Amino acid sequence: MLSFLKLIRIPNLLIMAFIAYMVRYCILIPIIELRKSDLDFSLLDVQMTNLDFFLLVLSVVMIGAAGYIINDYFDVRIDEVNRPSTNPIGKTIKRRVAMGAHMTINIIGASIGLWLSYKYHIFRLGSFIFITAPALLWFYSTNLKRQFLVGNLVIALLSAIVPLLVVLFEVPNIYNAFPDLVKQGFLQLNDVMHFTLIVAVFAFFVTLIREIIKDAEDYEGDLEYGCKTMPVVIGISRTKIILAVLGIALMSGLGYFEYLQAVAKEWQSFFYFLVLLQLPIFYLIFRVIKAKGKKDWRFSSLLVKIIMVAGISYLFVFAHGIQLLIDSNGV
Repeated sequence: MLSFLKLIRIPNLLIMAFIAYMVRYCILIPIIELRKSDLDFSLLDVQMTNLDFFLLVLSVVMIGAAGYIINDYFDVRIDEVNRPSTNPIGKTIKRRVAMGAHMTINIIGASIGLWLSYKYHIFRLGSFIFITAPALLWFYSTNLKRQFLVGNLVIALLSAIVPLLVVLFEVPNIYNAFPDLVKQGFLQLNDVMHFTLIVAVFAFFVTLIREIIKDAEDYEGDLEYGCKTMPVVIGISRTKIILAVLGIALMSGLGYFEYLQAVAKEWQSFFYFLVLLQLPIFYLIFRVIKAKGKKDWRFSSLLVKIIMVAGISYLFVFAHGIQLLIDSNGV
């Protein structure tokens, strides 16, 4: 049991679920409550039930878990070089059991997603996502992860889709449920799309950085088995430069929001960004540049996870700010 939980990367799956729930409860619902106070329209609400939203998150998590299983299934030999004795497939978990688990979990996860897509009237887009995502994770494990940058971009894109799914399932259905408010121009949820897109871009960049760091950590095994990852193709030194550039780009984007926060005198948000995001990213860049071995790269990978959680956790502060606006309106 412990081997299986390790195989499916429980901490990573919890981060995926955390992102989805934070977007729902710290962006979507607070903004809807604010619109409700503006419109004095008590019926305005999210359209997905709590159970259906849980099933949506479960679907995403199951597809992610299946992706981790198939990734380790095809990485048994490489992992013997990169992470000796850490891959349980072929040891504590039989290969046929791993493949069976992958197929079963994938089918259940995709089926839940397809059913919800049909129920909430986005079947075309939903079917594309819930069929394409498992397929991409399969091809990532068999081929794409061994190519220059392609696999990194695929995983980063899939990470960015997680927060967007919350909006894709809700906003069109909210508009359909209240057509009169939409026609009259009273009901606009563009800000929900805007803020969720920011979260998605943040998730994309942070995941991309982490995927490249993982390739640097796995340099020896990837080189031995002919993988064309970035560190293998251009070398560790140049990879460090690219990681530093990505880190600086991320800091610059966050710096723009800090400027807006300073202008608006939102000092709580300003110092949150400074202490819990900017400084850790700066330290990450420093550690990447100084990295010399697997231990350093492993620490950098862990630090990226912490930055991801800290970035998403900011939405607590965001939601609190919206609640203050609602309270000021006497709701």
